[in-house]
Amino acid sequence: MRIVESELATVDQARAYQVDDVLLLQVSGTRPTACHLVNLERTLTDVEPPGFVARMSIDPRARCADVEASFEVAQAFRVGVHRENVLLHHAGGELSVDVTELDTAERLGVVPGGRPPVELPQTERSEAVGYSTSWDLQEAMRDAIAQLPHREDIADWLYHYEVVDVGAEIGGIAGFNRLRVTVRG
Repeated sequence: MRIVESELATVDQARAYQVDDVLLLQVSGTRPTACHLVNLERTLTDVEPPGFVARMSIDPRARCADVEASFEVAQAFRVGVHRENVLLHHAGGELSVDVTELDTAERLGVVPGGRPPVELPQTERSEAVGYSTSWDLQEAMRDAIAQLPHREDIADWLYHYEVVDVGAEIGGIAGFNRLRVTVRG
């Protein structure tokens, strides 16, 4: 059972950016306690310009210190063609937010007068499966990572791995009883 009370959030500042058909709406403000969660939703009543609502919710069973806390929330929405502005409904009323369109240089992270981001050599990511008969996740991950290729051509290469799947193999003619972890890196 989920019990949630919701109301409009108090927004102090709002910004909007658009790249192609995606609008990024970023808002900040204050909430009554740190337990209050703030999220952005698209309204169905505002068509042109598109409308959004900053909603705050809390589980009334949560116990928090009665101290105001700041928040910052950002969310992306598909809005189609470029918009000059959007509407934001919050506890203080309706706010018109100008939309800044980002050009290609900004999308790539190039700052005017700055330099482009450093491009690291790309390698094809591969996957490996590791096992642990003692059901130890660390042992299974180390087994999988040991099977992945290593970059010997770059000194002090920083490896990144992510767990894609965790499962178990039990039974069968071989009588398996082990933890299985799939790692990508």
